[in-house]
Amino acid sequence: MITPKEQPAEVRTLKGRPSDGLIRQNIVLMSGLFIGPVIAGATDFESAAAISFVFAFITLFSVALCRLVPRKLVYTVRVIVYAVAASALYIPAYLSCRAIMGDAPIIKAGIYLPVLVINHVILSKTETRFYHLSYMQMLLDLLGYIAGFVVVCMVTGALRDIFVNSAIGPVSVEVGFEIPALETTFGGFIIVGVLAGICRAIYNYTQKRREPK
Repeated sequence: MITPKEQPAEVRTLKGRPSDGLIRQNIVLMSGLFIGPVIAGATDFESAAAISFVFAFITLFSVALCRLVPRKLVYTVRVIVYAVAASALYIPAYLSCRAIMGDAPIIKAGIYLPVLVINHVILSKTETRFYHLSYMQMLLDLLGYIAGFVVVCMVTGALRDIFVNSAIGPVSVEVGFEIPALETTFGGFIIVGVLAGICRAIYNYTQKRREPK
């Protein structure tokens, strides 16, 4: 067990805070480390839902298992274990998604579902952050990172669905105009860029509020 004094300063001050992964270190909006599935795969609400579900399933159970891997193992071996665990979990994640949502969202998401197996939260955060937290603190922290990705993915998919298809999934949403270009990868960049600016503004505002006057 790692004592609090042995933990990195960042971990000691932010441990167990889901809001960190949701805003401050959001892996899409603030870090830009896992942007591909969002800008290229989440082209509508249904595909975004499939990507979000599979990401949450794989990430939650992979990190929960990989956190138990002894640190005595060589780093390269640990990373291989993480990749194997995530790959094995892709099968139940895929089958569960298919059973809940059907084939259409999976077909729309395409190659961006298996890409979710190797993501920053599993391969990097397990080593640099989660190992330094207690198991319960890690789970809370992990849920924040998962929520951060899911929110961005779902909002991006919903906005594209509205402005391209005048709908959110099966629900019709009339806006009076359409922007077909938003369905492209370039359109995804625009939406994520706007969301990133909003996220950064919120973070800067909260930081200023905390500064002593």
